[in-house]
Amino acid sequence: MKRRDFLKAAFATGFYFAARRIFPETLEDTYDLGIAVGTDYEKATMEAVNLVGGIRKYVKPGDIVVVKPNIGFNSPPELKANTDPVIVRTVVHLCFQALASKVYVFDRAVNNPKLTYTTSGIADAAKSAGAKPLYVNEVTKKLYPAVTIEGAQFLKETTVNRYILESDVLINVPVAKSHSSAGLTIGMKNLMGITGDVRSKWHWELHEAISDINLGVRSHLTVVDATNIMYRNGPTGGSPNFLKRFDTVIASSNVVSADSVAAGLFGKNPGNIGYLTLAQKKGVGKLEGFSSKKISV
Repeated sequence: MKRRDFLKAAFATGFYFAARRIFPETLEDTYDLGIAVGTDYEKATMEAVNLVGGIRKYVKPGDIVVVKPNIGFNSPPELKANTDPVIVRTVVHLCFQALASKVYVFDRAVNNPKLTYTTSGIADAAKSAGAKPLYVNEVTKKLYPAVTIEGAQFLKETTVNRYILESDVLINVPVAKSHSSAGLTIGMKNLMGITGDVRSKWHWELHEAISDINLGVRSHLTVVDATNIMYRNGPTGGSPNFLKRFDTVIASSNVVSADSVAAGLFGKNPGNIGYLTLAQKKGVGKLEGFSSKKISV
């Protein structure tokens, strides 16, 4: 028996009853998308995830989980160029409550990874909850194997971080920002950070590339940090004047739905955002017609 399979079997038997004490067996009301509003971001994150079925719907005992925030820029949490560290910490904590065996946190940063992970507060947040931050200092064939995406229109072949390929669960934890090229960067655009591609290649057909990577690699759960969105000058920002506070966390099992709702906070019609409409055509998800609930916490 492989070590990973052994761990799953051990968790499933030895810790099953402990898990039942921590979590309800089922939640009475679950939705395709949940929105929680409040200044306690830890609670808002937990309640948004509960609205879409709770963490045990996505993470099973023994699972290896990758949590993928935005950690692209050497910028402090208050400027919102990166995902809020409280939200990252809470998602990691939930994964371990669901008896995940390992949780990795990483992004392929634009700036120096050691600096971005530290300045953003995400390295400390991830480690405090028990996760291992992964620093991508160099793109290699071993770390980024080549993959083929069936049905892709532009990104037919790409390279994907092996920790994504070898994990059981991918939890996409983006921050909602404006973007000079894509219009917005939320969950779908966040997956650019799982590839080893030369970034300029994507900009030849950016909207096709974004929709293609989400066709090839599916986020099992998307948790959007829309607490204080960067409504202009994204993705780097640099000033509190570029931000609008919404104190909102959005969770969904479908990244297209999550991005569509987050786009509304910017006053955008999701049907006018290229990668969202392309993703819907490719069967990645729906722009509308999903069940949702919004609560205050």
